[in-house]
Amino acid sequence: MSIEGGYFENNSGEHRQPEKSRQWRKVKRIVDSGELFSIYDGETLEEMLQTLIEENDYTRAIRVSEHLITIAPYSAEGWFKKGVALIDLGKYKEAIDAFEKVTVLNPADTEALLHLGVCYENLGKPAEALDAYNRAIELYPNDDEVHFCKAITLERLEQYIDAEAELELCLKLNPEHPEAWYELGYCKDMLDKWEESLNCYDKHLELDPYSSNTWYNRGIILNKLGRYEEAVLSYDLALAIRENFSAAWYNRGNVLATMGRLEEAIESYKRTLEYEPEDVATLFNIATAFEEINDFHQSIYYLERCVAIEPNYADAWYALACCYDTIDSPLFALNAINKACALAPDCADYLQAKAGIEFQLGYIEDALRLYRQALSLDPHNLYLLFDYGTALIDAHLPNQAITVLEQLLKLDANFADAHYELALAYYALGDKENTIRMLAEAFKHDAKKKQAFAKAFPELYAEKSVCARLGVTKR
Repeated sequence: MSIEGGYFENNSGEHRQPEKSRQWRKVKRIVDSGELFSIYDGETLEEMLQTLIEENDYTRAIRVSEHLITIAPYSAEGWFKKGVALIDLGKYKEAIDAFEKVTVLNPADTEALLHLGVCYENLGKPAEALDAYNRAIELYPNDDEVHFCKAITLERLEQYIDAEAELELCLKLNPEHPEAWYELGYCKDMLDKWEESLNCYDKHLELDPYSSNTWYNRGIILNKLGRYEEAVLSYDLALAIRENFSAAWYNRGNVLATMGRLEEAIESYKRTLEYEPEDVATLFNIATAFEEINDFHQSIYYLERCVAIEPNYADAWYALACCYDTIDSPLFALNAINKACALAPDCADYLQAKAGIEFQLGYIEDALRLYRQALSLDPHNLYLLFDYGTALIDAHLPNQAITVLEQLLKLDANFADAHYELALAYYALGDKENTIRMLAEAFKHDAKKKQAFAKAFPELYAEKSVCARLGVTKR
């Protein structure tokens, strides 16, 4: 079949887009009507294929390519275009067959090998993908795009040193390859080469200043480098480009929280929640920020939302218990800490918190048992030993308290609170000399503790000689 006037004649450049659209509609009509099978001119079919692929009309492109292959089975172009169309339809196994045909017909076709590697990559076969890329590199070692694709596969295999080398070679061949600068920045981040990573992202931004992802990754690197103000600015630029970039709002909030700018961090987390209202990491972090500014009711609100979405989030239950405990709601605190302990029964921190709550509720024996259980898991935890020691004093078990607190002081002789509590334990036993000795140690490490001396040790405070020994001025 001949096409009147030449099928693709119009080289004037005028009304280019409408002309392309007209050509596409004409090709569609030919394919859908069955006229396609009357065309036996390979060049015309290749032009039709190109039009369909440019218009993302891959299903029709496959029909044209199959007709072209039928009449010209050795047409590498027909097999190649079929493979391209199949890739875009997600039919990677069939695409592999097409590209393998191309490599048989034209062993030096690096584009076919490149696409072959992409197919294997999408099928989760990185070894086969690397083999295809290496075949291409053997033929054309100076093809920057092949080195780039190989690097992406190596990244996914977490072979960052090899990926770094491929990307550096790619950029040596093509210094203005923007995606390569971006990926090299990522590789260097994974290799803890943060200054070099930052330089790569800056190079990428010279080529593509409106890349929100690059500004975002740059913020992550600056945060790792401890350059927090610059990190916030980098996140701000990412958000100026893409306002709904929830991860940038989230990480911006994290940096602000690290800087102690908690109110600003909270506002940033709130913006994250506008786009991802059920993101438990954000809910947990905003709750933590509210807790740090002593707004425990708001912290509880966000933690309740967090555990409603993720009931197995043990740390959220633990944080909830701590908040309820702080606002003197021990029954709610006990319910929350029970949830945490059920999820992580061997967590010493959870057991310690539960012991404190049960002690407050008057479950003394249960609380002391929990302290011992926690210590069996974490015997050198200073604050756990301290809490257990003070609980023993409050339970009128001063001898046991002395044993525990002395164990603590073997680990840290400068723990002023432990010296002070030991003084209380000896005082309860009527051991005046050891009481004075422990008070002297406590005051040496923390002079502010003298302020509570008169109330806690009235008999000793009444003795001028004791006050003189301890350096306490009587009012």
